[in-house]
Amino acid sequence: MPTYYCHLPKNRVSDVDKHRLAHAITARHTEATGAPSWFVQVVIEEDDDKIRYLGGEPAGEHIWVRADIRAGRTKSQLQQLMLALKTDIASITDVAAEDIWIYLNNIEPDNMLEYGHVLPLPGEEKRWFDALPAELQHRLEALGVTHANFTL
Repeated sequence: MPTYYCHLPKNRVSDVDKHRLAHAITARHTEATGAPSWFVQVVIEEDDDKIRYLGGEPAGEHIWVRADIRAGRTKSQLQQLMLALKTDIASITDVAAEDIWIYLNNIEPDNMLEYGHVLPLPGEEKRWFDALPAELQHRLEALGVTHANFTL
């Protein structure tokens, strides 16, 4: 479901801190939206071949986060999510808050397919999960989701 692409300055963030970023993004998304954590994907990219520019000048310390998420969240939820992410990212990376840019892109759930199934509307995750084949439910349960702890 949500896929967060984090574009980091090359060699600026340690592997341990990349792991911390992935956990922080996952937790913040789940906290803000109520979606299960196993829906959250985080892709961290460092690329020697890319140079980002602002105003025609290299922007070496900036971090860009672009996320494709399911539509249906309120503006307040999205803004609180971005602000919490900015705080976490700044804390983990020591990059100045003003150098962290976040773009949330909403995609209609019926235009998304994951785990072989069209995604549910926000708030319909439990019913969607319950309709999955038992084998897939067990696979997701292995990621830490069970009927007992699946709450929205």
